[in-house]
Amino acid sequence: MSELWADKYRPQELGELVGQPQAVREILSWAEGWRKGRPSKPALLLYGPAGTGKTAAAQALARQMKWDLVEMNASDKRSFDVIKHVAGTAAAAGTLFSGTTGKRLVVLDEVDNVYGVADRGGYRAIGELIEDPRNPVVLIANDQYEIPWQIRASCLMINFRRVQQDAIVSALQKICRAEKIEAEPIALKVIAETSNGDLRSAINDLQALAERKKHLAMKDVVLYKRDREANIFDVLSQLMRATTAKQARELLWSLDMPPEDVLAWIDENVPKVLADPADLVEAYEAIARADIFLGRTKRRQAYRMWKYASDMMTAGVAMSRRGELKYVRFQLPSAIMKMSRTRAARATRDSVAKKVAGRCHTSSHVARKDFLPYLGVIFRRDKKAAQQIAAELNFSEAEVDYLAKK
Repeated sequence: MSELWADKYRPQELGELVGQPQAVREILSWAEGWRKGRPSKPALLLYGPAGTGKTAAAQALARQMKWDLVEMNASDKRSFDVIKHVAGTAAAAGTLFSGTTGKRLVVLDEVDNVYGVADRGGYRAIGELIEDPRNPVVLIANDQYEIPWQIRASCLMINFRRVQQDAIVSALQKICRAEKIEAEPIALKVIAETSNGDLRSAINDLQALAERKKHLAMKDVVLYKRDREANIFDVLSQLMRATTAKQARELLWSLDMPPEDVLAWIDENVPKVLADPADLVEAYEAIARADIFLGRTKRRQAYRMWKYASDMMTAGVAMSRRGELKYVRFQLPSAIMKMSRTRAARATRDSVAKKVAGRCHTSSHVARKDFLPYLGVIFRRDKKAAQQIAAELNFSEAEVDYLAKK
């Protein structure tokens, strides 16, 4: 298999990092503190969405500063003993060729994923690791709030934001020139849009699309997107057959659908598939918790709750199954069907409320709640008054009919 372009074109120095100028400046300033002695916060915490360059930045920093690099990844076992032995020893020791004067950069990736990987002693080891290191330490995470506050307080926190679309397009153009591929600008723009600020994903998509091609056209991108898009029916079918939490979570990532809509589909269909009443209880518990987290997200704008809602509606539901599955035809959620059937009536209601609100100098919400019920009585029982009101407010025939039947 050919080399992945995301690795082949990984930045060699921090200046080559795409779309993170502020983060680069802060990292270099921190590294300069280590060159002069030791900064006030000897550990960095790089956080932000996947594919924004956090790991690449840490690796580029080691190369640029000529520091030895010691990495531990989320796939490693990260119990207290493992972290203390591998990372702790590296953080306390010098380098092979420079002795105690040389530096090692100790990098712990996916630090927000320690719980459940091995045991909860992992964070205790990380806390001890960054308390008094002789070498620079970099922690990497997607969600900083998953990390204990004591560790966050001990680190210089640097935010990696989603890469802007123009910056992604520019990076893709450079790769195309290096690979001698002629790409239509609109095709690269669509790839960048689809990536949602994830540069690594955009580069992987470009490689998949342009393999064995010298010309990349818009039609290639359209066909590729159509092949990639997951169908909600496929997702529902695979969800209850998922054997791991990770497998269940990834099903949601493949859907281009708001979480509340996905939850409606799961709520409507998954319980019908479960044959064992005990499985039903656990599935409904997971669905209910997902609904609570989504509600908190909307009311409090606590967007980190999306993660918990997503985990409950996918992994929580999938892992509830222990018994057999029944075969059923998946159906459109009843709530969505009801909204679809009543869309025209709701549009008419809102139109009436808007006209009443303008005439009575109030809000549409107040007009719907306090005025429309009485207008309904008038339009059903007093045709003369109804005609006068309809003329005054310029009601359409549909609006008059709506009030007469209210």
